[in-house]
Amino acid sequence: MESVNFRWVDTNVSISNARSLRDEFTLDHHGFAYVDDSEGLDDELFQALRRGDSEQVKALYYPRVEALVKKNTGAARVIIFDHTLRKRDPARDKRDNADGREQPATTSAIRSERGALRRLRQNIGPEEDYDEILTKRIQMINVWRPLNGPVVDWPLAQMDFTTLDTRNVHPCDLWRGEYEDRGQTVTIEHSPNQKWWYLGGHRSDEVTLLKIWDSWGDRGVANVCAHAAFKHPDTPADATPRESVEVRCLVLHGA
Repeated sequence: MESVNFRWVDTNVSISNARSLRDEFTLDHHGFAYVDDSEGLDDELFQALRRGDSEQVKALYYPRVEALVKKNTGAARVIIFDHTLRKRDPARDKRDNADGREQPATTSAIRSERGALRRLRQNIGPEEDYDEILTKRIQMINVWRPLNGPVVDWPLAQMDFTTLDTRNVHPCDLWRGEYEDRGQTVTIEHSPNQKWWYLGGHRSDEVTLLKIWDSWGDRGVANVCAHAAFKHPDTPADATPRESVEVRCLVLHGA
């Protein structure tokens, strides 16, 4: 049985190094931003991440990510609902990534409005007024950090939202089996007008903020950032496989 009802087509694209322009990218205009975070990764946390200790990661890293997101968005509240650790295995094919957590992701999971609001319902308390929350600005933002930077192997690329035609954005329903609705994402259709960037030599004391969805999308702000890892043609054959952590956040504003 086919797992998707559309066809993936490999396409060559140009990806530019954003290092010299690093501070010019913003979440609301481009859909992504690169920011410093020198205190976000100490040895204790690094070891917890390396050994996959989820409870320690939640205790040590989640509060830091929450503070970082609030600082860079002005949000009143940040709900962290998931994180993913990745380490590339050179012995495996790039598409051998059954649950999305083994290899660097070559496609991104971007939420549609329906998918984002479904996630919101799952992560607020039963006593909270869902309809009241919907009157305020809501975002989904991912925080991506390499653990063994500077990154040489399979860096992360981001598409500039200002180059994305909404006609190339296609909602995709997610189903388990025939009857269990698992939400909705969007898939981006390629266009030669799209512009891609990556942060050359991405350090571990830098993070990339990725806009996954924004309820203010109809007000002219970026509401999606397509992103994917790619094989850099200049990567040495003996480069250390990339390791990274990505934290997923619901971001609630006061107005």
